[in-house]
Amino acid sequence: MEPSHPLKALLQFQLATDAYSVLHLPYVLSTLTQEALLPSSHLPKWTTRINSLLHSKDAGARAGVGTPEYQRQVATPNIPKFTAAIIPIVDKNTDEELRILILETLARLVPVYPTLYRASHTALSALSLRFLDGSAPNPTRNSLLNAASSLYSVLHFTGGKVGAANLWRKSVDETLAFGWNAFLALRTTFPNDGPNGANSPNIDDALIGIPLNLDRLRSCTVVLCNLLSSTTHRPVQLPLGPLIKFISALLSCTKDDRGKEHADLAIHSMEISIISDFWKFGCELTTCLASCARQHLTPNLTRLISFLTYHLEQKPTPAQRLFFLTTVQALLKHCHLLDSPLVPTRLAKAVLPSLSVVLASPAEIQAPDDTPASQKSKKGKKRARGYEGDEVFKLSREVICPGPDEGKALFAAVEVMRLVLRNPNLSSAMQSISVRVLLSILLTLPQISPASLSSNLRLHSDLLQLVQSINTELGSGTTSVMSKSLGIVVRATIIEDDNEDTLRDLEILLHPRVPPLVRSLPHVESLSLFRAEEPQEEADVREEIGLHGALPDQPTNLHEEDVVMHDSIAHITQAPPLNHLQPKTVDERPSPAPPVASPSLVTQQPLGPATMSKASAIEQPQMKPPVPKSTPQPVVPPPVQVPVAQEVDDEDEEMPAINMDSDSDEY
Repeated sequence: MEPSHPLKALLQFQLATDAYSVLHLPYVLSTLTQEALLPSSHLPKWTTRINSLLHSKDAGARAGVGTPEYQRQVATPNIPKFTAAIIPIVDKNTDEELRILILETLARLVPVYPTLYRASHTALSALSLRFLDGSAPNPTRNSLLNAASSLYSVLHFTGGKVGAANLWRKSVDETLAFGWNAFLALRTTFPNDGPNGANSPNIDDALIGIPLNLDRLRSCTVVLCNLLSSTTHRPVQLPLGPLIKFISALLSCTKDDRGKEHADLAIHSMEISIISDFWKFGCELTTCLASCARQHLTPNLTRLISFLTYHLEQKPTPAQRLFFLTTVQALLKHCHLLDSPLVPTRLAKAVLPSLSVVLASPAEIQAPDDTPASQKSKKGKKRARGYEGDEVFKLSREVICPGPDEGKALFAAVEVMRLVLRNPNLSSAMQSISVRVLLSILLTLPQISPASLSSNLRLHSDLLQLVQSINTELGSGTTSVMSKSLGIVVRATIIEDDNEDTLRDLEILLHPRVPPLVRSLPHVESLSLFRAEEPQEEADVREEIGLHGALPDQPTNLHEEDVVMHDSIAHITQAPPLNHLQPKTVDERPSPAPPVASPSLVTQQPLGPATMSKASAIEQPQMKPPVPKSTPQPVVPPPVQVPVAQEVDDEDEEMPAINMDSDSDEY
């Protein structure tokens, strides 16, 4: 038996009469879904029933279904009374949870009924500013600050469609002035950074004034972000110049700034300690402004990126590096490309060290194991041998991203490198190094366990998918270039599940839209994948940014430890002397030239007994006439034979003499 249609059940029971409709209205609204309103035989009956409720004689039925009727009969007479009743509760009650609930409720009602709240604009503004004026010595609670800021950022709706834009601009200007006053009050021992200076307070006032003004500056940042994220009925004029000036003042502060002469050292040290908070507030404002202004922020992009690049070059803490990289990502994502030949290269140099933490240096790979199992006596200790890929099983390396900020910063750094590599002004040397690092990360990540990367196991898969996507993007410029990167494209289809970009790249690779390039591409052998093959310019850049162990020296470094196995083979072949394996005539002939061997084998083979006997035979040679018609019969060697010695005997066999007077084939 098929289940009945949801509209059929509602029409038969909950909406059978007008009284039932008012009683069961909450249940009807909670059970309605998008699938229930799809075209069916019950949809016309549903429409007819709703129209009948709109014209019902029952006032409750009309108010429950018709929004205009609800506003006329319920909202219009009761909203002002409700507002006048709950505002005094905030003043009389000290419960913060209740205050937060009232502020959030008002913030939801003002955009819905702006005309009804026009008379309460002054009271609501004073209510919200009461919690935005800062607090000391303890800062304002985040939830309370966000609730008050949300209410203040929607009060411009009370001006209607015409006056809302003016009220919004007035709120932005007043908030900026409030923020400048708080900022200058925190820079009393420094040269003036704004339009008006501030006198240096005494130490007692600074103990209260510095935390208070810092909390005011935080409130200004939150309010500006909410105002930039709010909506208006008509276009508004964004004060981009004053906002950029305020952000630049926050980001340009450094701990190396020189203070005024004869300034109080205690107050100066207190003001220096809060500079990192200025950077955080500036980054939050820049991120919101980038998402709001977008391409209109492009003329100021070089200036803002220069500030953030400088801070990234100073080796900040993981939390600071996170909001710096997040801000750079927002700027590069929403604005046009950087039109500067120097800033993209400088930014890439500042971001690459954040990526190199994934790549293990040779010192970490070849570090001796310090586990208790290796600390044994000399009698029972065996010789340690290294094998290819043995670094995967070593547990001596610590977690790469021990905290959540490190993992988020690493992910943001990869996103920033994706956007930087799209800039055509990036230098060729920096582009080559960046691509090599990203490709090395792609090859290294599968060998790292998720627990070794971060405590957040999700980070490993997300980072691998992101790096795979970037390498696929770099290797799929055209169809001809993509054909050289077939392995990366196919690997992307395996790692990235249901990714439209990857499937599109694979489809273009299989069915190209344009003919291939006539110009031939460089071979793989010409690419500088190792340090020994890179040009001097790339080597200088790599040394400058500190990538000493992130890239391999040469392709044979991975097999250096295999020499241990050759030592044991050489020892076996030199055990029986050559004098016991060959006749004496071999020693009496001149010794042939030794075969060409690798330098590692030549330097590690000691002089054995066979070599000493051969040297003595060469010092006193005894020449014998060649045998014309017979070759010397080799002595039967003992069971242990060495193939190398037999090959030397065959090569040194003398050529028999030829009888030139004979007409036959005899010798």
